[in-house]
Parts: sequence; C-alpha cells; structure tokens
Amino acid sequence: MIYISAKKEDLKSMNELWNEVVNIDGFYKPYTLLQYEKKMLTNPDFKFDNVILAKDNEVLVGFSILIDSTRNKDNAYLNALVVKDKYRNQGIGRELLRLTEKLAKDLNKKKLIATGFLPSCYEWYIPKTDKHDHPCAPGVSINSEIYLFLLHHGYKTFGYCDAFHLALSDYEISPSIKEILAKCEKEGIKIELYDKEKHFGIEDFYKDINIYDFEKVIKENLALEKPYPFLVVSQNGKVMGWTGAMWNEESGRGHFDGIAISNSLRGKGLGKALFSSLALYSKNNGAKFMTFYTGLTNYARYIYMGAGFKIAQSFCSLEKEL
Repeated sequence: MIYISAKKEDLKSMNELWNEVVNIDGFYKPYTLLQYEKKMLTNPDFKFDNVILAKDNEVLVGFSILIDSTRNKDNAYLNALVVKDKYRNQGIGRELLRLTEKLAKDLNKKKLIATGFLPSCYEWYIPKTDKHDHPCAPGVSINSEIYLFLLHHGYKTFGYCDAFHLALSDYEISPSIKEILAKCEKEGIKIELYDKEKHFGIEDFYKDINIYDFEKVIKENLALEKPYPFLVVSQNGKVMGWTGAMWNEESGRGHFDGIAISNSLRGKGLGKALFSSLALYSKNNGAKFMTFYTGLTNYARYIYMGAGFKIAQSFCSLEKEL
C-alpha cells in the first residue's frame, strides 16, 4: 500500500471510488465525472497537494481531502475520507487520517474539523424514502461509520443540528392552523403571495428582523428579471413576515430559504401558519417533498414539527486539537 498526493488525472478514479462507496452505503449521492469535477475544482480552497491517495498496486482504494481555508488561519477541514469496502478494517482509514492530521500540522493548523459547511459539501438521500434528497449535508451524520471512526480517534463533537423532512403528497393545513388564519384575518393579517403593487414596507421588515442572510436572499430574488414567488404575512398591506423564494428543484424538492415574522406579530401562531402555507403552496405547485435543517437551540424547530415535519437525520461537527 502506498500513500501519495493526488494529481488532476486522479479525479476520475476518485469519482469512481466515491460512487462505488456511496452506492453501497446508500446515504450520499453519486456524481457524474462532470459533476464531481465541478464540485472539487470550483472550490477555491481545493488543492491536489492536500488530497492523499491510498493505492494498492496502482488501484485507488481510498483517499482523504483536506481543505485549507484561506478564511481561517487556525483550522483545516476534513472534507472526505473514503475507503473501498473490501479494504476496510485494515488500517487504511486510520493511516489516511494520520497523514491528513500531519498535513494540517505542517500547514500550522491548530485543529482539524470534520463538518459539512464547505463549498464542496455533499448531497444526501433522506433515509427510507424514494430518493428524496437534500443539497448539502450540514455535518457528519450521527452514528454513521465515519462518526464512530472519528470519535474512536480522539475527535470531539460540537454543533449539533437536525434535518427535517416531509412528503407532500397528502399534506393539508391542519384545523388548528386554519383557526389561527381565521383569527388573524379579523385583525387585518393575511398570508398571501407577495405583490409589489399591493404590499409595502419591505425595507422596514429588513430592519425589524435584522437577519442579514434573509435580507440578502430577498433582495437577490427581487433583483431577478422574473422573481420567484414568495409568501408574506401582511397587516393591512404592510409586509410583516416572509417565507423566501419558492420553486421546485429537479428532484422534486420544494426549495426553502427560511421564514421570519416581525417582532410585533409574534405569539399569534403566525410562524406555524406561514410555514404550513408554504408547504401547501409547494405541494399545489408540484413539489413532492421538503427538506431543511436547523440547530438544536433554534426555536423554529417547533414550528416545523407543528406543521408535520419529522426529524430524518441528526448531524454534528467534530474537531481534534493537533
């Protein structure tokens, strides 16, 4: 067994090994060569010198990818660690991890972190579904082989989050949500599609919620020649809540950016009502399912569960002091 740095011509065999492994495990999605090349080569922090290959008589049997982020001088990131099925439990994964940790030390990094928030994060399938997918794994899946492997080699967990899923084929707004909508309508509060000719106050809404990422995606959508539709909570025409742009991805997933409600309208159940309205809109416009993730301490998780969504997978990040 030899361990060497990768070159560009190794991407094809890396892609083939990735597909072989994920097709057996059934969690992450496989890629065409073009998709895999795009995922790696468009990542500004990806370098072939930071990819370690394990070869047995010129056959690729494993590899690891380290990401040296230019935005964080203290940390490096373990982006992937893959070993061919029949070569597992022979110390290859352990050696790849040791060499990756040594590489991080040589780059003067203080920690090696295994997480999902990277430009090359990987799409995955919701367990026990008909290929319902999510566009990015937000961490290491809990109780997976790599999770247990990293724990065994001295990594500590942090940053837990849960991924939520709902099949939309039979989705309907619950009677309790209908009651909330009826009660709010008596106060001039409605949930409806945004209409620039009808609604006003979106700049005030930005200031009220004070969430930069939400403001960014709203502005980017409205700047499009043909913006995607989105729902708002309006009070006598003034924007007081928002769902994010709505469209269906190729897999049938209903796109979800997030929801936000103005502080003055909280406590009325409008978060649940707005999210339920988003799910119904997605279903009525051809979406087969919805997925998203949120942190353990994010109160919005109770809104999602109240709308019928279930936790499909838990994730965390892991780190090791070098």
